[in-house]
Amino acid sequence: MNLVKQQYIETALELYKRLGFKSVTVDDLAKSLGISKKTLYDHFKNKEEIVIESVKYMLNKLYVKMEESKNISDNAILQIVHLIYLMENFIRGMNTICYYDLQRFYPKAFKIIKEYQDKIMFIYIKENLLKGINEGYYREEIDVEIVARFRMESSLYTFQNDLFPMPAFDHIKVMNQLIAIYLYGIATPKGQKLIKKHLDKKK
Repeated sequence: MNLVKQQYIETALELYKRLGFKSVTVDDLAKSLGISKKTLYDHFKNKEEIVIESVKYMLNKLYVKMEESKNISDNAILQIVHLIYLMENFIRGMNTICYYDLQRFYPKAFKIIKEYQDKIMFIYIKENLLKGINEGYYREEIDVEIVARFRMESSLYTFQNDLFPMPAFDHIKVMNQLIAIYLYGIATPKGQKLIKKHLDKKK
């Protein structure tokens, strides 16, 4: 991807995160970029392609952050704790209507998210569970397949505006609560001590 197109996508993402995918028009994006709509269409066929490319770019950035959380962590729990910090920065300022917009109005882009969830995220969660069990931080009797699928689905609850509508709910707080419930639910006593130690630091 060339730098000009990347700049367009990054600007589009900032607008989409703040206002939602549906409400931001191509005119809005062109105006924010200080270019004509014709110039924008030199790089994209239509708004749907802009949305799709933006979602792909966003997921790629998320993948990098997930890998980073693995590389800087000494154990499975620290991996999740580091991911919490990374995700907080990633989703700060994101309007939860984004999830609904993609699901309702941009099914091709939403399908990309579901494929990412089913392939990348599921493997990441499963590997973390196996690592934590091996380290003695997660309970060995948990069914990894079931728990990984539960976590995979519940990770998106944060962005579901019908469950946690803004501004009534702070979606970063929602994310932290859901992760804490998940971690304490799978942890051994040894793991719970480590979880408490690190989550107390965040307060």
